[in-house]
Amino acid sequence: MKHRSTPLIAALATLSITQPALAQTENLDTFVVSATREARDPFEVPASVDKINQNTLEKAASFQVNLSETLTRVPGLVINNRNNFAQDLQISIRGFGARATSGVRGVRLFSDGIPATMPDGSGQISHFSLSSTESIEVLRGPFSSLYGNSSGGVILLTTENPRVGTELEVNQIFGTDSTRRSGIKLNKGNEEVGIVIDASTFRTDGYRDHSKARRDNFNSKMVWNLSSDTRLSWVVNYVDIPLAQDPAGLTAAQLASNRRQAGTNTVGNNTNKTVEQSQTGIVLEHKFSPGTNITFSPYYGDRKIRQVLASTAVIDLKNEYSGADLRFGHQTSLLGKPLFLNAGLTVGELEQARLGFFGASTTPNRDEANTASQFDQYLQAEYFFTDKLSVLGGVRNSSIEIESNDQFLSNGDGSGSKKYDEVTSNVGFTYRLQPNINTYISYGEGFETPTLLETAYLSVAPPSPNFNSQLEAAKSEQLEIGVKAKFGGTLVNAALYTVDTDNEIVVLAANGGATSFQNAGSTSREGAELALQHAFNRQWQANAAVNYIRATYDTSVNSIQAGNSLPSIPKKTFFGELVYKPSSLYEAATELRYVDKLFANDANDAFAPSYSVVNLRASKDWPLNGGWNVRTYARVDNVFDKEYVGSVIVNQGAGQFFEPASERQFLLGVTVGLKWK
Repeated sequence: MKHRSTPLIAALATLSITQPALAQTENLDTFVVSATREARDPFEVPASVDKINQNTLEKAASFQVNLSETLTRVPGLVINNRNNFAQDLQISIRGFGARATSGVRGVRLFSDGIPATMPDGSGQISHFSLSSTESIEVLRGPFSSLYGNSSGGVILLTTENPRVGTELEVNQIFGTDSTRRSGIKLNKGNEEVGIVIDASTFRTDGYRDHSKARRDNFNSKMVWNLSSDTRLSWVVNYVDIPLAQDPAGLTAAQLASNRRQAGTNTVGNNTNKTVEQSQTGIVLEHKFSPGTNITFSPYYGDRKIRQVLASTAVIDLKNEYSGADLRFGHQTSLLGKPLFLNAGLTVGELEQARLGFFGASTTPNRDEANTASQFDQYLQAEYFFTDKLSVLGGVRNSSIEIESNDQFLSNGDGSGSKKYDEVTSNVGFTYRLQPNINTYISYGEGFETPTLLETAYLSVAPPSPNFNSQLEAAKSEQLEIGVKAKFGGTLVNAALYTVDTDNEIVVLAANGGATSFQNAGSTSREGAELALQHAFNRQWQANAAVNYIRATYDTSVNSIQAGNSLPSIPKKTFFGELVYKPSSLYEAATELRYVDKLFANDANDAFAPSYSVVNLRASKDWPLNGGWNVRTYARVDNVFDKEYVGSVIVNQGAGQFFEPASERQFLLGVTVGLKWK
């Protein structure tokens, strides 16, 4: 693939000299590990990376159930709430993942080192336990490919570590549409061992008809300091969704007549989804010396899904997944200058038993044993030529194999398999113009394989399962340039980027709940991101995240016309926040979010209009004697009662593209905590 010259590239050099910038929306002392696999200040990293800390997760979130509550403040990340707990959030980073009709595609997800993205690139986030999360990192751009297949971006969630002493918290939150959440969290530890246990239950009647849901989460993390050089962490995670009604999407006519109604045939056929998932993993860290360490992180999990579609088709999935990552890190010197090395191996396997039924029948009309496996090797190095100039580079060899073994042969043998092998590399240079200004340029290659879901149908006319071996992996090249700067109480980050992709994977046709996919030739994305944080004084602070992206098809394929925009990628987004914090005990803020129109299909003849919403929030801590603390908080989302579409279902076959967002929503909550030795 040859990277094209564009007007955007011509402007890059000007930006690097004239625009001050910074890559995060949190405090100056925030550290990241995602781009370098070392604890580093993002100011030093030649990549766009943001870290949302625990304070923001506690005070800016609402129910601490969805990532969309806080991650909208990250530039380049679009996270749309479908108002449908039968489907995951619609997450895209610089356009990667925007095509997903359910689950998460194109974005790599991790929770405490355990992949929430399977080897085939499909991801789920319903098991993320946000109430015990210490931080969430979001990595964008060329270095995302260091995490392997389907890494258009990376989201890494980390559970808080146990603290010395004993802390107990209970919380209760109430909101509009009979939405409520109850939770309890225990933190207990000493210098040698500690544990965090977090359990919660969430229920809602839903904004729309036929959208009731219940979700129960459990998360625990136990940490042993086995010696001064060795630490072992053990994570156990469980989620149960016994009820999640699926209201589906609406046509334009349905949306105009009654935005709260459920989609066609959903109520009569009781469309719904149930999920049960459990997983566990360990992280063993050992230092051989101050500059040499090894990390080993094996994991195992299982996920059961049963989903009833509007066509009365029933999907029954049982997934078992396991894997491990082994990483070796070493700090040395070359020609008298620091050199940091990381090398590792990643293995993963998904075994999926898939059954299909029709209506109330207990006789399967589909029976498959599917597998997806990966075996990756990676090497990464960072070298400091001088105090001002450094280089970070990496290479990853990935081997992904997906296979479908059809065990229901009365309609033909739909078995098939395909292997995808790819070597990707990336490199970035950081140059310090001044002590408070860093500029960088980075380049990277990436690839995205089709998932088991995307290879399930060669054609949907009629919908008969037949492994689509014609799908190729999408391959991309990314180029980014930006500047990071610190000016007293002001932090700024500006970046420009281009992405060229060959064999983009897109929807070919949809019928009766089945979807087939195709490769769509080449696409291009050109974008700009700006993150700004400014402290006016000790009481007032402003945060902003601005994103612009132009994402288009470059070639015509079937019904896709060159020049059309890729669907579900807003050209412009904005998040702004004004925070008032007169003391460490009180915080109030006004938020503004703007999202440009979303095209709903490749033809660009259906779209959801742009919208802007204003939110208000406030929280107050009430310290009491004896180690007690009470935190009260309130939130109003969509203050001006705006009617808008929150997300679209890309290329939905019956034209039911639109998923309306909630109107004005209220929330009241209280957390009672007690600390003792």
